[in-house]
Amino acid sequence: MKKISFKAVFIPVISLFIICAVMTAALAITNGVTATKIAENEAQSQQESMTIVCPDAVEFEEITADVLYAGKDGSGNIVGYAISTVANGYGGQVKVMTGIKDGEIINIDVYYNDDETPGLGKNTSNEDFTSRFKGLFTNYSIVVDKDYAGNGQKVDAVTSSTISSRAVIAAVNEACEIYNAEIGGEQ
Repeated sequence: MKKISFKAVFIPVISLFIICAVMTAALAITNGVTATKIAENEAQSQQESMTIVCPDAVEFEEITADVLYAGKDGSGNIVGYAISTVANGYGGQVKVMTGIKDGEIINIDVYYNDDETPGLGKNTSNEDFTSRFKGLFTNYSIVVDKDYAGNGQKVDAVTSSTISSRAVIAAVNEACEIYNAEIGGEQ
């Protein structure tokens, strides 16, 4: 039987340890450098989304951290509310900004659905779909057309993307619940 030397075992183990330590440090540094930029990009995307759903607003005042914002005109009057919500879609998270004024949806913007299927679930961010929510009311639930049973408000799903469409609808319904609970009759 051949005897294994300490050197034959020790050198590869130390080599692997050093490689793993260097790679871990490199990943940690990369994460530290990019985390700030990712957060800045997400904040910018959210700000642009608020402008889309409350087009008459020139500034936004945060009411609830990272969720509910009051859109104000140049005179400081509230012209609507922007509400950010998240739901799980077919491939991952779907982030939706919902604009509401006087209990009615102004507009919605799907500002993150990168994990959804291209050409299908990603189509939930197209204006053809998002415009279907304009004018719906916050005090009635919204359902996808396939789930409609005669009550609530019906929105036609994106073709072949019922799960992604349901995710957007769930996020909008959550925004309506937040609006009703936080703002309700304070108009």
